[in-house]
Amino acid sequence: MAERRGRRPAGDDAGVPEAQPADATVPVTGDAVRLAPLRARIDAIDREIVGLLNERAEIALEIGRVKKASGRRTIRDAAREQEVIEHVTRASAGLFPEPELVALYRTLIAATRKVQSRDRARIREGAEKAE
Repeated sequence: MAERRGRRPAGDDAGVPEAQPADATVPVTGDAVRLAPLRARIDAIDREIVGLLNERAEIALEIGRVKKASGRRTIRDAAREQEVIEHVTRASAGLFPEPELVALYRTLIAATRKVQSRDRARIREGAEKAE
């Protein structure tokens, strides 16, 4: 099987391009040489972020299961969501604009609720099939 140019082999880094010019025939400039390690570091950070997002989603699944087991019918906890927003804005070093940080986390929270909803639906479907 031929290895695709500009991609890492399958595994943790699958699908994340390496920091290199798209066309190897393009001459490498001083800017490209200086940008390559910076872009490689961003690629590495992005892989870390995705890994942390997956870990966060797994924990959210467990939280959803605990809520369900304790009889909570709803997934959304507006007070907790506001607490998360407050925590991340306080933790920010200020480089990332606060409105965009808040919007990003609101999107993340909504996606997490969707993960929990899908899990509840999957469990409900499994229970119905068992009956």
